[in-house]
Amino acid sequence: MQHVNRQFSTICSGEWSMKVAFASSDYHHVDQHFGATPRLVVYGVKEDDVTLLRVVDFTVLAGHQTEKIASRISALEDCVTLYCVAIGETVFRQLLQIGVRAVRVPEDTPIVGLLQEIQHYWYDKEQRKNTRHRDPNRFSQLLLESQWQDDDER
Repeated sequence: MQHVNRQFSTICSGEWSMKVAFASSDYHHVDQHFGATPRLVVYGVKEDDVTLLRVVDFTVLAGHQTEKIASRISALEDCVTLYCVAIGETVFRQLLQIGVRAVRVPEDTPIVGLLQEIQHYWYDKEQRKNTRHRDPNRFSQLLLESQWQDDDER
C-alpha cells in the first residue's frame, strides 16, 4: 500500500540554512501526532527569510505499521527539526539517527509563531556571538591600570 498520497514541492533557488517540518492537518497549526498526521508541512528558514518548500500528504491508517512510519521519516530526511503534538519514543530515536530532532508542542500551536521563534533565536545567537569578540590584549590592559593590585603586592 502506498502511504504518500501526494507531495507538493515548490521551485526554490538557493540553499536553505535550515529545513523544519510541522505535523499539521490545516497547514497553519501543529495539531497532530507524528504517526497519525495526514500531512507534513516543510519550510526553509534563513535568518531573514522563510519559504514553504513542500507539503506531503499521507494516507491516514490506524495502528503502527512499519511502512507508514518509514514513509513519514523519509519525508523528513533533509529536515533538522520536526514539530508535532506527540511522538512515540521508538520513532523519536529513529529520527535522531537521521539527524532530525522532534519537538513536542501544545496542540494548535501556530506554525507562523514557531517560524518567528526560530528566526528570533537565530538573531539572538548572532548577537551573542558578536559580544564574544573580545580584545586579546584585555588582560595586559587591566594590569596597566593603576587600581589593579596582585595578591602578592598587598
